[in-house]
Amino acid sequence: MLTKPDAGWSDFQLDGTPAYGLSYLDDIASDWLEQAIHGLETMNPFCVKAYMEPGRFLCVVSYYNCHIIYENEEKRLLDKEDIYIKYSHTSMINFYKFLYNDISENIDEWTTFVDYVNIDFEEHKKELENKLERLKNLITEREEDFNKSMWI
Repeated sequence: MLTKPDAGWSDFQLDGTPAYGLSYLDDIASDWLEQAIHGLETMNPFCVKAYMEPGRFLCVVSYYNCHIIYENEEKRLLDKEDIYIKYSHTSMINFYKFLYNDISENIDEWTTFVDYVNIDFEEHKKELENKLERLKNLITEREEDFNKSMWI
């Protein structure tokens, strides 16, 4: 889903969608883990975001699908051509698993992804590891809920 960060960029792609180049202007690992954890704690859909330079990327993660929205970031009334919408039949539980794997497999690169602010990288890595551990535990606790037909 997320490629290994390289020079401030990571590509995002789900089954059935094109790849989207996401920029270091957002702390994707930390922010997305936080949103995913909240989604699993509340069992509600959630949204993650990133900048594409130019443009804004939004991914609404719902129970059985992910809805990807690209929009022009200008402060004006948008035209139809300024908004691009795709979706993937990627379930919420699979999104969680992909996110966990992609960040944990490249933890060092995600730790230094945002390097334009004064960050203690050791502390930031520890924070990411704690969020990953919390997400992993929630996936284990809640995975059974996704196997039930609780959402129609």
